[in-house]
Amino acid sequence: MLQAILLAALIAAPLGSAALFVPARIIDRAGGTWSAVRRFLFAVVGTAVLAAAVAVALRLLGATEHNLVAGVVGVVVASLIWLPLTRRWTARAHLAWSSSVFLFAVYLVYAIEWTFHSNLGPVSTVGGVLLWVLEVFAAVLSCAYLWELCDALGTQHWRRRITRRTRLSVPDSELPMVSLHVPAHNEPPDMVIETLRTLLRLDYPRYEVILIDDNTDDEDLWRPVEAWCARHAVKFVHLADWPGYKSGALNYALRQMTSPDAEIIGIVDSDYQVDPGWLRRCAPAFADPWIGFVQTPQDYRDWKQARYYRRLYYSYNYFFAVSQPSRNEHDGAIFAGTMGLIRRVALDELGGWDEWCITEDAELSLRLLRAGWHGLHVDESFGRGIMPLTFEALKGQRYRWCFGGIQILRMHWRSMLPGRPNRANHLSEGQRWSYLAGALQWYGDLLGLLFLIFLLAGAANLATGGGQLFRKLTIFLVAAVPVMVLLGLVRAVALLRRGTGATWRDALGAFFIWQSTSLVVARASVLALFAKKAAFLRTPKTSERTRWWEALRANWAESTLAVFGFAGIAAGLSKYHQLSGPLLAGLLLFPTLGMAAAPVNSWAARRAALPASLRERRRTEYRRDRRSFAAGVATGGAVAVLGIAIAAIALLFTGHQQVQTPNIVGPAQGSSAAATPSSSPSSTPSTSPSATTSPSPSPSSSPSASSSASPSATPSSSPSPSPSASTTVSPTPSATASTP
Repeated sequence: MLQAILLAALIAAPLGSAALFVPARIIDRAGGTWSAVRRFLFAVVGTAVLAAAVAVALRLLGATEHNLVAGVVGVVVASLIWLPLTRRWTARAHLAWSSSVFLFAVYLVYAIEWTFHSNLGPVSTVGGVLLWVLEVFAAVLSCAYLWELCDALGTQHWRRRITRRTRLSVPDSELPMVSLHVPAHNEPPDMVIETLRTLLRLDYPRYEVILIDDNTDDEDLWRPVEAWCARHAVKFVHLADWPGYKSGALNYALRQMTSPDAEIIGIVDSDYQVDPGWLRRCAPAFADPWIGFVQTPQDYRDWKQARYYRRLYYSYNYFFAVSQPSRNEHDGAIFAGTMGLIRRVALDELGGWDEWCITEDAELSLRLLRAGWHGLHVDESFGRGIMPLTFEALKGQRYRWCFGGIQILRMHWRSMLPGRPNRANHLSEGQRWSYLAGALQWYGDLLGLLFLIFLLAGAANLATGGGQLFRKLTIFLVAAVPVMVLLGLVRAVALLRRGTGATWRDALGAFFIWQSTSLVVARASVLALFAKKAAFLRTPKTSERTRWWEALRANWAESTLAVFGFAGIAAGLSKYHQLSGPLLAGLLLFPTLGMAAAPVNSWAARRAALPASLRERRRTEYRRDRRSFAAGVATGGAVAVLGIAIAAIALLFTGHQQVQTPNIVGPAQGSSAAATPSSSPSSTPSTSPSATTSPSPSPSSSPSASSSASPSATPSSSPSPSPSASTTVSPTPSATASTP
């Protein structure tokens, strides 16, 4: 019966997810009894339709009456139990969530049951359990991404969302005094001055502007800014050898330069051009005395003229178009470091900015919420800055965001665990989940790297005559792995397109920008567990006249893995007469293309057209990352990565016990689950890896689709151990956005 339920889940999940991505007219429905009843009725009807489709599919597969009923009942129950929690979603979002979670849960039960009842032997059983634990973690990450996706696309009644139609206004006499802090480091003076000019044109009665030059080492860069500030009554300070990086500079401005009358602190990066209506639109939100911060989207300019920058723009836009509105609904939005306002008394109560964390903005918002303050995300963009103009700078930014996200997890994980609010921790369950899921999502790229290591080891085994890689199942279950990977890709690209307005081509390009930074994010996620200090990557010097091989050299690790990946694909295709060969090649395709996209994106970024002012900034971008990586901090992380690789390869060694291969369609039909004979005459033991892949998008936090199916390996005369396999596709920017 368990096999029948799993087969039903494999049918229901793609059908349940497909409807969510069909374009539909967005209706902003108000709350009320009739709206709730209407959503409930549509969800029930949708459940009945989905169950009927599953029943037809099972009938066509020849399932027995008993197993057909079991599968249909499983789908129905899995849908109905989620109705209370998804009551504000459309029926389409509800079905996508319930059917996908149903698949995860049933597969994990099936995989662990099969691991213990398939005569794997002690060592292989332990390996199978370890890999199953990774699958559980992958499923949790995938559920986090999927919840965000369904919440953003399926919510009809938003309780806290602030859009252009939401009224926020108070009389001028009641508007709070605002102190705007602009930190700068090694920036072109003309660009900084242009930012200050836009701030002086704000339509707001009471505010001041403070420019903090943070350790700029070239006097020719900060002296013109100092002179301009003196002529225009803008407060200016140059800090030399000042500790704490951006946090230290902001703390100096807060404690030494801010007007005593200032009630609100605003943060604006020195490359932003701000719309005049920013403060007048957002400052009234502080009329609620418990609002601690207000965040507007980070937006960018000069991105439409080049394909690479368009795709990069959409990869950034995802976080503020999808993640932040979903988090805001549960009061779990983050402060993103620029174009945001903070209540000064709240900042003072918490002791200012913490200088130990390199994503000080997101860390501050967690402390504010934990102290009982509330945050708001406003859906309107009021300022546009400059994206990283080289791919290497983008990798450095992603590295910092991930490293800081794991720092927050290490320092505050106890606050994020489920529990009731108390005096020391006012976080609600929704807020805890938002921050915990956002931090854990950074490990999706590490799971993706593990997936690639397993598959490369399996390809080497296959190429050297090690036998078939996967346990041979019926075509329905074997096909589930690549089908679910494809479903994950479609989910990610479709969500990007619907959430940001990108074309299909640009959405796919944005997806591979996430993928191409996965190696550096995986590295940061491991190093941050061991590092005692903030770790940074130094951005290499680049030029528009560089040769193509310099893009390969700047991304040598990704390029090397891509070469190995293409070799593995060739090895798989060379065994085209074995089912495992093409299946292996298909599973290697997406992670290999993701690695290959790194030098391609690097080359594209260097050659992309830019205005003259930005071309100069791109040429000198490496100067703005003054904080190099300390090699001594990396020891623990390097050892951990090496240990993971060794463990992954060791788990591929074969055993000698006769293995019972799982068969889903046979038991669902009521027949025996006899092992399928090998199609290969070789008696060489075979191996089966666990597959877990997680490509990543951001500011992220980041969408997801996850699937799990059981890859197979036909047992020869000496069958192999086969830990279960899971495929998780979770592209996203980071769940935690931070300023460059």
